[in-house]
Amino acid sequence: MLPENESRIFELLGNDELAGKVLEIIREDEAERRAVLVRRQSEGLKNARERGVRLGRPPAKRPRKFASIYAMFLEEKISARAAAQMLGVSPGTFKRWATEEKEKQQEPAGV
Repeated sequence: MLPENESRIFELLGNDELAGKVLEIIREDEAERRAVLVRRQSEGLKNARERGVRLGRPPAKRPRKFASIYAMFLEEKISARAAAQMLGVSPGTFKRWATEEKEKQQEPAGV
């Protein structure tokens, strides 16, 4: 509760002991409402995950020119930062894509 509202309650009731008890009841109610909200929110997220709902921002799609830029990166003609700029993504995204591509190439053919 805002301090201005607390001081108004003290002014309106005049009795400090009574105002303190009223504020205590209000704080307990706020805490209870917050706990219910958090519980409902976590239950909703849990249910969504169980249904397989993907939460958050969707992953960025690799541009068509990724393969050629990745090849230049492997040949050390350009840096990861330059490759990311050419693709219009962050260096971290390019490095993640590069790692995924490397792992994909290393997988056995029968898998």
